[in-house]
Amino acid sequence: MKRAISYCIGFYTALTLLISCQEDEPTLDAVIVPSNLTVNTLVADDQSGNVTVTPSAENALNFHVIFNQGEDPVVISNGESASFRYTRSGQFSTPITVIAFGKGGVSSSTTVNVDMDVRLFIDEETLRLIGGDGAKRWVWDRTVGGHFGVGPLTNSFPEFFSAGPNQLNSCLYDDVLVFSYDENDNYGYTLEPGEGNEIFMNWTEVNRFFPDATPQQFADECRDITDQAVFDTSFVIIENEDGTRTLDVGSSFLSYWSVIPGQYEILELSENRLALRGISQPFNGDDPLAWYSVFVPEDQGDTGSGEALETVFNTLVWSDEFDVDGAPDPANWTYDLGTGDNGWGNEEAQSYTSNADNVVVENDLLKITARATGGGSAADVYYYDSFRQADAGANPIQEVQDFEGTAPEFNGFEGASSAVVGNPDISGINTSANVASFTKNAGAATFAGTFFDLDAPLDFSVNNRLLLKTWSPKSGAVVRLKLEDSSDGSKFVEVDATTTVENQWEELTYDLSAAPGFDYDRIVIFFDFGLAGPMGSAYTSARIKSEGLQEFTYGRVAARAKLPTGGGTWPAIWMLGGDYLTNPWPAAGEMDIMEHVGNQQDIVFASTHDPNNFAGNARTGSTLVSGVSEEFHIYEMEWTQTEIKFAVDGTVYHTVSNDGTLPFNKDFFFILNVAMGGTFGGDIDSNFTQSTMEVDYIRMYQ
Repeated sequence: MKRAISYCIGFYTALTLLISCQEDEPTLDAVIVPSNLTVNTLVADDQSGNVTVTPSAENALNFHVIFNQGEDPVVISNGESASFRYTRSGQFSTPITVIAFGKGGVSSSTTVNVDMDVRLFIDEETLRLIGGDGAKRWVWDRTVGGHFGVGPLTNSFPEFFSAGPNQLNSCLYDDVLVFSYDENDNYGYTLEPGEGNEIFMNWTEVNRFFPDATPQQFADECRDITDQAVFDTSFVIIENEDGTRTLDVGSSFLSYWSVIPGQYEILELSENRLALRGISQPFNGDDPLAWYSVFVPEDQGDTGSGEALETVFNTLVWSDEFDVDGAPDPANWTYDLGTGDNGWGNEEAQSYTSNADNVVVENDLLKITARATGGGSAADVYYYDSFRQADAGANPIQEVQDFEGTAPEFNGFEGASSAVVGNPDISGINTSANVASFTKNAGAATFAGTFFDLDAPLDFSVNNRLLLKTWSPKSGAVVRLKLEDSSDGSKFVEVDATTTVENQWEELTYDLSAAPGFDYDRIVIFFDFGLAGPMGSAYTSARIKSEGLQEFTYGRVAARAKLPTGGGTWPAIWMLGGDYLTNPWPAAGEMDIMEHVGNQQDIVFASTHDPNNFAGNARTGSTLVSGVSEEFHIYEMEWTQTEIKFAVDGTVYHTVSNDGTLPFNKDFFFILNVAMGGTFGGDIDSNFTQSTMEVDYIRMYQ
């Protein structure tokens, strides 16, 4: 009986729920297919191949615009336009398909045929560089380190990985890129895969072509995709408004499959070097990355070629053997001091000093040491408000300045500055809206201060106290006030008070009963008086230079050195044009004999910078040198009127051309330094404490 009753109750409950559900049953929105789909196309009349498509439709959420059949669509919202550039010269008709999507994924589509008249033009000089006399074959610069790499989009170098000579799979190195052209400005590109038609493929891309494959994370593969990818197409070089150039190979790619679509920023294009940067869009949804590749002409070999350095300079004209202990020889070296604000920039994190902790000659070695300071504050900031004159009992009589009206004109000196700002801590004794800030910058003098003038002078003959609200990040900071006659700097009085709390407002009282009877119409304020500004960086290091002491035109430089290690270290041995003060960088020219970054241990770089190729677009080569931080190696540069060669231990790994149009035909001076972080040094290891570059000698032969 109990079981039967139970079933009855269950049936009644279910019936009740059913009735309830029926009463609250929602109605489904009608699914409406987008209608009245129209497509407006605008073809540029300059024969550039640019097309803009603007679709519209009723009940459409977005549109997929397919410019080339079989390629990924451009997705836009209602009211937006999609642009594309066709890179095939000639007169032709091309179909463009537009799909309008509505709610629930329903869609409607249309295809329009667009008549094109395209004449893509690459200037003759550029065309001959990439395409030779009609066709030119390029291969990987495989024997030189750095020919292949990857990094984040935020940097302009392969921070994550840079390949050493011949480090990668041979299925990459047997590919050939062929660029060709004819008299009708038709520009052809062909990728010739090597043995077995296999292409080296990023592991994130394998499933694009082989859905059932199980690629191993970070393990790139060799695959034959000749029946699925485009290997024969056209190309064009696009001159961008920002001065950069883009190599566009349409739906094809440049040997390594990772960069989709086929557009690559040209970092360098010369007769014997093609360096590129492309942005990936991984098939598996990973974040985009920047991929770097360097190619050289097939019939010329690589630019370094691993050849022995044959010098024409054998007469030693100057050297520093670093054989006298103490500071570097003042006959050879001066210092750059301070932070990047002094002109070198690059977002470096160190402050340069001349201290023996950072630069010293001992045991026949120059030692430049980068150190973590444990600091890192670039400035100390204080706040002050409400100058009030008071009687001898500190009872306020009049407001002198509360910073709520028209801001006074502040003047700072010796590394300090003031400004009216919003109150950063509206609490306690100060809830006013505006206050004045006092910034004591890195390296500021012990007497750094600021001042402002009053509308009328203060008279302390009766009311001889001055009240001031202050906010300090530290207690025990001396806050000095100096009251002046602005017309006569010899008439002043100074009085001190000391903060007693930190990170909160307090009111300081200044006794001016002994003040002479001057016209005090200027208030000068000093925070933390008697102490210099804070350490300007979390790191200190040194940068010495031979500017104005030892400068040379042409010759062979040889420096024997052991390099520091650690993420973020950036040692360099380099030369800068002696006229840089009147002919600012990069016009003055720069030659980097050796650069190294701890985030790419054992990869050594050499570069030249000039007005056409500088910073991330410098003419750069690199090579793998095992043990650069454990052993000494000889870094050399052979510098003539026609070329500049860079070598390690007598083996050339990078060569650039020189001629009369470049700034490498005049006096240059030496710079030796260790930077931290910055645009090239990259992220600094949080555990970094210190590391040293040791230089046995630097010599100049002519």
